[in-house]
Amino acid sequence: MKVCEIFRSIEGEGLRTGQAAVFVRLHGCNLRCSYCDSMYAVEGNDYKQMSVTEVVDAVEAYHTESGVECVTLTGGEPLLHAGVYELLQTLCDKNFKINIETNGTIPCKWQHANLFYTMDWKCKSSGMSGKMHIENLATLRSNDVLKFVVGADEDLSETESVVARLAQIKATDAQEATGMPSIYVSPVFGTLDYDKIVDWMLSSKIMTENNARFQVQLHKVIWDPDKRGV
Repeated sequence: MKVCEIFRSIEGEGLRTGQAAVFVRLHGCNLRCSYCDSMYAVEGNDYKQMSVTEVVDAVEAYHTESGVECVTLTGGEPLLHAGVYELLQTLCDKNFKINIETNGTIPCKWQHANLFYTMDWKCKSSGMSGKMHIENLATLRSNDVLKFVVGADEDLSETESVVARLAQIKATDAQEATGMPSIYVSPVFGTLDYDKIVDWMLSSKIMTENNARFQVQLHKVIWDPDKRGV
């Protein structure tokens, strides 16, 4: 598989914010979001071919060195890669705890007790909202994350609408057992004022009822926003 980089840092977003993890960033994506901050993992030749065994060995080396047990598989879009499920199974068998960051275009069909998904819904400001399908969100479970990256006022209303639709789907007999995922709202770095987003969330019954959480990209606060490998 095409591997852009493997590094150790802290989770900057979501359920494990601030926790140490090994990041495996795969190269290639089927979307071109306007605010993408990792285009080096989307286009060009900034990657090397690695086998599943080589990737697992690199992850285990960090574990041996520091004891880190969390792994975040990201991209690009990691679920596009041949061999990704073999990689996930191998890491799960070795008791690593895996977060799969995925862009919302691929259903989360593969499940394991040692992993969860962080799925994006691409709002209008991304330029990719037409690629989104609510059916993919319905594959998320209560231990998964649904993330909305917002960069304009219209993204806020779209977020509210999508959460309401997903809540309706999850309320049906077929979906009720899987539960709603955790909802996170994150601003595109340097766009909407934080207080505006929070005020909107507090005023929204839909967002409040579904326990939506505001977040910033912690790694961009700690390090230079354009710094790689963090």
